[in-house]
Amino acid sequence: MTTEIGVWNQIIGNLKNRLPKMEFDTWFHQTSLKSLDSHSAVVEVPNKFIANWFRDNYLKDLKISFKEILKETPDIVFIYTKNQKKQGLSKAKQGKKPNLYMQNSINRTFTFDNFITGECNRFAFSSAYEVSERPGNKYNPLFIFCSSSLGKTHLLHSIGNHLLKKNQACRAEYIASEIFISDYNRFARDKNFSTFKKKYKNLDILLFDDIQHLSGRSTVQEEFLSIMKSFFENNKQIIITGDRPPTRLKEISPHLKSRLGSGLITEIKDIDLKTKTDIIKQKISECSTDIPDDIISFLLKTSNNIKILMKNIVRIETYASLNKKILNISAIKSFIKDRNNIELDHKDIQSVTSGYFNISMADLLSNKKKRLYSYPRQLAMFLCRKHLDISFKEIGRLFGNRDHSTILYAIKKIEKLRKLDKKIREDLNNIEKLLVL
Repeated sequence: MTTEIGVWNQIIGNLKNRLPKMEFDTWFHQTSLKSLDSHSAVVEVPNKFIANWFRDNYLKDLKISFKEILKETPDIVFIYTKNQKKQGLSKAKQGKKPNLYMQNSINRTFTFDNFITGECNRFAFSSAYEVSERPGNKYNPLFIFCSSSLGKTHLLHSIGNHLLKKNQACRAEYIASEIFISDYNRFARDKNFSTFKKKYKNLDILLFDDIQHLSGRSTVQEEFLSIMKSFFENNKQIIITGDRPPTRLKEISPHLKSRLGSGLITEIKDIDLKTKTDIIKQKISECSTDIPDDIISFLLKTSNNIKILMKNIVRIETYASLNKKILNISAIKSFIKDRNNIELDHKDIQSVTSGYFNISMADLLSNKKKRLYSYPRQLAMFLCRKHLDISFKEIGRLFGNRDHSTILYAIKKIEKLRKLDKKIREDLNNIEKLLVL
């Protein structure tokens, strides 16, 4: 046994006693000590992402362990090989043609790389990463819960993106609970359950968001249980999110609660100050506007809701670009306070959209099919769904008592086309700026 192997076995044995088993298995199972002298220790890890993770999360622990074992603290350097990327590419080439629908359902901007971790979410993050590395192996299902806007949906998309990066032929799907319910109702109306079952059971990975919305829907819950059973029997992975742990879900059948809790349950806790600061600084680094420290300090006090924090930064950037002035804390305080106290509703979205396209509100809500009217109408429906906590059925009622399937079609259409059409992205962005979202 070489010196490096012996020392590293002692190091990881030390850390194994300090860290939760799942966390240790996730990050340390493919590591080694490549070289060691009195000045430096070179640790090899699988890839760049894990190298960065070690620097951010385990550098202090490693230094303590080296000190305990060697009686000195060498500089620790992390290296990684690039072979794994090539292996992933060859795997994709050997696989089937990529599932394009899957690529549309997963938000490519949400990745593990841009998920800010802290004490509040580190275990949830490690669990999600472990599952994405070895889907169907253990922790099935993985159940992530937290209150609104703390990052559970980001983790779902991150898992999907990581799997897609490793193998483009992987059949993964992000499904919001409302989409699942709508699909079920549509196929039930057509008495075509075989197609419904096939659509979901043919997947390799199911990323299911907000299970709590199945509350009180016994037949939908039965279908979801059937899909879960099929996944488990075929060693396929399910990741599910909710707003509370399975045992506390309301009007969910005992059998489904039992299934949801049969794997690993992990919580994203309320955001701590350091994590919130890191999130704000990361978002500001993406802006074209320099935001002074006193305004950053003020932002930290405005909310613990990540979405509201992100919106407030966008508001400040919009304010700066429109007013061409140096940012002033007193003006920003007044502006953020006023906007946070105003609850956006459908009328705001409808009126701003109709004004943006220079059409009347009556035309926006009419049944006129010309693109002059249908395109703004679909954008407004999409924005209502994105920014308001209301169902497809309710949006249909607000847009001239339209059927929920019409709303679903419009929203899916805009969601798909905005990825392909720069003009649609610009229109959405301009309307949101006018709404000061």
